[in-house]
Amino acid sequence: MIKKVFIGKPLHWIVLALLMIPGYFAGIAVFHTTNFVPWVAVLFGLTFLLIILFWLTSNKEDSLTRDPIIDEDEVKLREYVD
Repeated sequence: MIKKVFIGKPLHWIVLALLMIPGYFAGIAVFHTTNFVPWVAVLFGLTFLLIILFWLTSNKEDSLTRDPIIDEDEVKLREYVD
């Protein structure tokens, strides 16, 4: 049941939960207004590292969404054929 709610690897969810802790304290310290440029640099850096981490730890066959992703071009081609 829980795997249907939280799609993805547990590592990904743990990392995202752990990132909420410094994000909370950065918000309390008003870091995004007092030190905007370093805050954006850290935000972009962490985002880049997370994308790389998720990309390296995911398989091509892993389910990323609950519903299949529909290819719009294929749907348009089928409309013309039918």
